[in-house]
Amino acid sequence: MQGDTFVRFVLAIVSFVLGVLLVGLGVGQRTVFAPSPTLTARASHAAGAPVTVIPGSTLNANPGYQRIRVSGSNTAFAAYGTTTDINAWVGNARHTTLRFDTTSHALTARVSGSAGSVPNPSNSDLWWQQYTGSSLSFVTRLPANMSILIVSDGSKPAPPNVSITWPQSTATPLLGPLLSAGGLFVALGIVFLVWALVHQRRSRGPRRRSGGGRPPRVRASRRAASAGAQVPRRTRRGRLLAVAPLAALTALALAGCSPQYWPQPAPASASASPTSTATAAPAPPTAATAAQMKRIVARVAATAAQADANKDAKLAAERFTGPALALRSANYAIRAKDSSEAAPPVIAPDGVSVALPEQTAKWPRTLFVVDTNTKDKNAQALTLVQDAPRDPYKVEYDVSLEANATFSGVPSASVGAPLLAPDVKLLVLPPAQLAAAYADVLANDTASKDNALFSSAGDDLRSKIGKSYKDQKAKSLPSTAKITYSSQIPSNDSVALATNTAGALVSTDLNEIETVTPTTAGAQVNTEGAVKALSGVDSSTKGISATYGVQVLFYVPPVGSKQKIELLGFTQGLITASEVK
Repeated sequence: MQGDTFVRFVLAIVSFVLGVLLVGLGVGQRTVFAPSPTLTARASHAAGAPVTVIPGSTLNANPGYQRIRVSGSNTAFAAYGTTTDINAWVGNARHTTLRFDTTSHALTARVSGSAGSVPNPSNSDLWWQQYTGSSLSFVTRLPANMSILIVSDGSKPAPPNVSITWPQSTATPLLGPLLSAGGLFVALGIVFLVWALVHQRRSRGPRRRSGGGRPPRVRASRRAASAGAQVPRRTRRGRLLAVAPLAALTALALAGCSPQYWPQPAPASASASPTSTATAAPAPPTAATAAQMKRIVARVAATAAQADANKDAKLAAERFTGPALALRSANYAIRAKDSSEAAPPVIAPDGVSVALPEQTAKWPRTLFVVDTNTKDKNAQALTLVQDAPRDPYKVEYDVSLEANATFSGVPSASVGAPLLAPDVKLLVLPPAQLAAAYADVLANDTASKDNALFSSAGDDLRSKIGKSYKDQKAKSLPSTAKITYSSQIPSNDSVALATNTAGALVSTDLNEIETVTPTTAGAQVNTEGAVKALSGVDSSTKGISATYGVQVLFYVPPVGSKQKIELLGFTQGLITASEVK
């Protein structure tokens, strides 16, 4: 019997010690052995390349956000954008590409390219976000299709010290099992101890009492109870000892009830889902995001405001091109001599209400924007183009919208729209033929062979420079002069962006030429206003020729539609004037 008791005591000690060890090991999971909350990979390279690129694969080598730190030079610049845009901007420039080494947890450098310098990348229209300073620290969470560009000023070596910090999971899935198992063994040790104590007590056998009476303590308790006193009932030691392991086990179990303290099942693979039948095709990339387009318009507005105020055509050329630049340059020249000439409509820096980028990852690229200036109650449609990655977007068409113009069928900025070819056959009229057809309508009105294709409702341009205007102006001239009209279609390609209705928004332009010549020998043609200011001629016996640039925006319905081509807006103004040669 004594041997059985000894075994029970040994089992109690072993269980209790094992339980304490397991609990201690569990506590160590959150203290001594607790994982670091972050992982930092560093690179310190002295390759001397002017550009450093962190590709999306490196940024996503570990899950979670990415904290980027850059230092080691007097000036530092960092920006992120799509990998396509970053690589296109870098081109053949000598650059360092950083990769993550899974063994050493460090960033490794690889140098490629040959060109020794790059332009200053600050405020490029390609960047989603940019940072400048002597040292940089910023947090991002970029997907795999985006990269980070790091330079100093474009000519000096890029900052050499770069680090990426990712968060790490601090989950300790063994903590719960260890604490629970430890608590179970501690409770089991207490049970064995109680069992051993009970067995030991029983093994002693009955004991003889002297005096034959009950112990004084028992008699005193009974006397107190008979007198009406409250006497607490005695509990057995076995019951108290039985409650102790239950309480310990409960406390330990509750301590490890958090999900991060227990092993979690691996998430089910998307491919294993019974409802997954096919992989969706990736959406085509867009030339810019809505946020980018707003920043681009703000930059255009700032340049336009300064150029308009100073009548600086060279400055305007930084953000305008084609028909839009020709009209602005002529306006500056006219206003320099005639202060009564109105300045171009103001572009609001924060007035973007419609943003439609082209679906493309190549160049040139196109953006379409509706900009509303609530102060002047003027809405303009801007068509912007970017010829190369390092070029800024420039306004090619700047059209004042008609009051009833609507854009309900325009795709969202996140989806974008494909750019249609000038000779596409999917519309009631190919974009390349649109300007010539509308010029014929302006010249001949209802007699035009193309008149049936165009809606006259809300078309204010017909009343301004259409056939009735031309006839009235011809009648107002004296008998000694005559006026002739002609149209010219510039070599600029029309810009057509598809809509959700299978139609297209088409920006194009045409030139209306007015030539006034004397009808009798010795007669003179006098000039006035803008024509006089731009030509520099007061009168001429040969005649005066004036060319008016007309930028127009149309909605062109799809082929087979009963809907007519709708004029959404126009801008027209004098662009050249000279004496007839």
